[in-house]
Order: sequence, then structure tokens, then C-alpha cells
Amino acid sequence: MKKAKIYIAGKVTGEPKHSCALKFATAKKELEKRGFEVINPIEVVGDFNADWQTAMRKCIIALMDCQGIYFLQDWQESTGATLEYYLAEAVGIQIVNLATEPVF
Repeated sequence: MKKAKIYIAGKVTGEPKHSCALKFATAKKELEKRGFEVINPIEVVGDFNADWQTAMRKCIIALMDCQGIYFLQDWQESTGATLEYYLAEAVGIQIVNLATEPVF
């Protein structure tokens, strides 16, 4: 059976590079343990120096190929993650809560 693909959304802009990369990597490991194929936007963009528009274009393309989206706790502080939330809702990408069993 093919694994459900899930995208991680959270605050990146203005965050220290190391701690930001670590929080996304930690979430990725947890989601992988739960059986998901995980899309980490830090890896998708691949460059902390990329401008916001370029980074968001890459992230939105990656998000559109996913069945689910997982939000880090700080997502509401992020313009990009807020945009990803509205896009996911608009196109029917499931919002995943690790406290409950996701339904795919």
C-alpha cells in the first residue's frame, strides 16, 4: 500500500536557521514513524536565502501533491503557513492532527 504523503507547515521567516531546520526535521521523523511519506518545506526550498515568493512557489507546488498537511504549533505566526492552510482547505487536503488517527 502506498504511504499517504503529508506536508509540514510552520513558521520559517525570521526564525534562526538551525532551530527552524531542527523543528521541521523533528516533525518529519515523528510523521515518518507514523507511516507517512513526509514533505519537509525546508528540504523543498533547499536555501534559507531564497526570497519568500520563490520559496512559497516551491512549497505550494509540493503541497498540491500531498494528501495531508500537518501544522507546527507556530503556524499561525506565519503568512506562508496561513496561505498553505487556506489552500489546503480549498482543495480538500486533509489537516492532520497527531492526537487523532488520520483518515485517508
